[in-house]
Amino acid sequence: MTKAKKSLGQHFLIDPLIINQIIEALNPQPGETILEIGPGEGVLTLPLVNSGADIVAVELDRRLAPGLAKKFSGKENFRVRETDILTVNPQEAGLDIFAVIGNLPYNITTPIMDWLMMYHAQINRAVFMMQKEVADRVTSPPGKKARSTISVLTSLYFDSEIICPVPPDSFRPPPKVDSTVVRFTRHDSRYQISDIKRFEKFVRNSFSGKRKSLLNNLNSAYPLPRAELEKIIVKLTNSSTTRAEQLELDAFIELADTIFQQL
Repeated sequence: MTKAKKSLGQHFLIDPLIINQIIEALNPQPGETILEIGPGEGVLTLPLVNSGADIVAVELDRRLAPGLAKKFSGKENFRVRETDILTVNPQEAGLDIFAVIGNLPYNITTPIMDWLMMYHAQINRAVFMMQKEVADRVTSPPGKKARSTISVLTSLYFDSEIICPVPPDSFRPPPKVDSTVVRFTRHDSRYQISDIKRFEKFVRNSFSGKRKSLLNNLNSAYPLPRAELEKIIVKLTNSSTTRAEQLELDAFIELADTIFQQL
């Protein structure tokens, strides 16, 4: 039994019911490629390998990677890489179209979500365990207080849905917070955004002050006269006090385009 490393944010999943729900949510298929993030002791890896899918496990902990290689040494559909997932470029790793699965360390969940979006064109779906608070933000629809930058940017590429809650006693050692399993399915929508980095910054600026109106946040970020900015926002949302969490993705895109044309 491996002792969890606090520095790596490790909490080993031990609940068979949750393990089954995660695997069912991903629905691995024979012959497809699946990248597993942080396999740990291999509780998800075993059913993944047994599904007949080709498994690429990325494990940062040098104590665990050799054990995984040994445990699945007779399986031609398994390989493990001892590295940081955030440094993995799928194309350089020989991955084409693939699915992703992982019990994410809470301290790097947001960077991993950024990684997911960076390589969205190659990832057809993903199932992640994450802290409930983050899951609520990622999956939040417009109008909810939990909606945030990550909700909007994730929806550019993926539909997201909560699969199941996970209590602390499903892990060893138990974390101090609740967890949630979330599934991401890449959609076919192609939004007309000429400069994605500029748009991402626009969304972040829109949410820069959660208690502030969209007008106040954007007025601090862009060199437009406040009256002109207010006119643009009112025309789109029918209110000068609209907050960022109220907007649909399409409204963010239209608002960004309108403002960028005035700069």
